[in-house]
This record gives sequence, structure tokens and C-alpha cells, in this order.
Amino acid sequence: MKVKKTAKLYCAGNGFCKIETDSLLVRIKLGLILTFRYGFYRWGVWVIGVTDESIHPSFICFRKRILAGWDNWSGYYLLADNEETDSFLRDFYQKHCTT
Repeated sequence: MKVKKTAKLYCAGNGFCKIETDSLLVRIKLGLILTFRYGFYRWGVWVIGVTDESIHPSFICFRKRILAGWDNWSGYYLLADNEETDSFLRDFYQKHCTT
């Protein structure tokens, strides 16, 4: 399943890659692909911000950890937490988010 032209890849402030989208539907599709195709599970709590940010449970699979959340600047995002995850997320973006 490809998610065309609605998700973009950026380099975040921590130096790792970040996939951003304004669409909740796209974010849900990406989450389903991570869960059912790659074996990630969700871990953590929802932290709803008062103003412009919320933190969602992370996606975890062995040593890979993808941070998830929403803010009013980026929209919904998936953020790599370490080098192994950064490499995985870049490949994931190329495979599922580009035409």
C-alpha cells in the first residue's frame, strides 16, 4: 500500500528523520503498515497538550522505536529515535510514501 504525496520526509532537530502528514487517515494507514507488516506494537500513554501538541504512544519493535505525535506546525509525525530506526524509517518512507 502506497501513501502518495501526502507524507513528507524531513530531518528533525535530533538529527534523525521524521515523516510528517496533515492527514489523520494517512497517519492511520502508516500505523497499520508498521503494526501488521513490520510487527511494531504501541507502547506509552497519550499526552494531550493544552495548546498545540500531543504525544501518542510510540511504535516499538525490538531496538527500533518510532516516536509519534501531533503538533500544529508539523501535523501528525513519526520520528526516529535512534540510528537503526532512522535507517528503517528512511527505507519505510521510500517504500510506502513515494510514487
